[in-house]
Amino acid sequence: MKKLITLCCICFILQGCGKKPEANFTWSPQNPKAGQEVQFTNSSTDAKKYDWNLGNMKISSEKNPKNTYSSAGDYIVDLTAHNGLKSDTKTITINVTQ
Repeated sequence: MKKLITLCCICFILQGCGKKPEANFTWSPQNPKAGQEVQFTNSSTDAKKYDWNLGNMKISSEKNPKNTYSSAGDYIVDLTAHNGLKSDTKTITINVTQ
């Protein structure tokens, strides 16, 4: 039992030893129209895993996802970059026009 607890503690400590990631991304086109595909380009540093909320009830764990917004409006997009137990989130608002 002591070995198991020690092993769990070591794993927990090692998970937290990595660098804190910095979430960052761009998108193209900058001013999309409804029905137009938007390409997200991830430029995060020190991250091993990515979680996207694309603002229209779609999520992704791809590094560089694509998404199409069918209606005009403002969409809040979040990228959370993970490195072990550490994470960072960047949030932007994309304005999609008709």
